[in-house]
Amino acid sequence: RNPPDSTERGSAAARRAMGFLTRWLAGKMEDPAKRQADFEKHMTTTMAKCEEVKKNWEQPTKTHRWWTKDRNQLTYKFSLEPMLVNAPGRAQNW
Repeated sequence: RNPPDSTERGSAAARRAMGFLTRWLAGKMEDPAKRQADFEKHMTTTMAKCEEVKKNWEQPTKTHRWWTKDRNQLTYKFSLEPMLVNAPGRAQNW
């Protein structure tokens, strides 16, 4: 039998190297079933947190008759004053 020439030796070495790379990459890949289970767990916890936030949104954010207190009335009145908020409009004479 004739000895293999350099190209045949190179291709065998390349095949061995590719086999190593393929095995190495396959070892680094995630298991699809585990990935799907992790995704479903993540979505379940996210949906539970979303439901909790939506439930909290239904709660009142201000106390009863909050808008009638002087402090809040002044905030409303000052927000209408063009000179104080640098809005376009006629400024009052001093």
